[in-house]
Amino acid sequence: MHEFLKDYGFVEFLQKNRVHEGDIVYLYITRPYKRIENKMIVEKMDIPWYDVFDCRAYSLSDSPSLPVESELCVRLKLLDRVISSDLSLEHLQEHGLRGTMQGNRIADEGLTEYIESVFAKNNNHGT
Repeated sequence: MHEFLKDYGFVEFLQKNRVHEGDIVYLYITRPYKRIENKMIVEKMDIPWYDVFDCRAYSLSDSPSLPVESELCVRLKLLDRVISSDLSLEHLQEHGLRGTMQGNRIADEGLTEYIESVFAKNNNHGT
């Protein structure tokens, strides 16, 4: 995903959550990093399977796939990137994240303020 974001400035995912165009989404990067790195905006929703960008060339999976006919996707556009240990799972939990980062989460106001403060503090180190 890192290389694809660098080359294209967006990613598309299966549309699973209650997001709307214009919503801000923070992408959590799993192992070995285990932190939020990317601040995204929901640019487009309800993308049908036949309009999804074919990014299989960037996949680390042995058998990458595209969505099936019944699935819709959402496009997230990159707004900012920060690499900071302040956005690690442990720090996010200290600031209100409950549980782990399995699946989509909706951050409460306190956690969102914390995440935004880290992006603001590190603004010159983004994309």
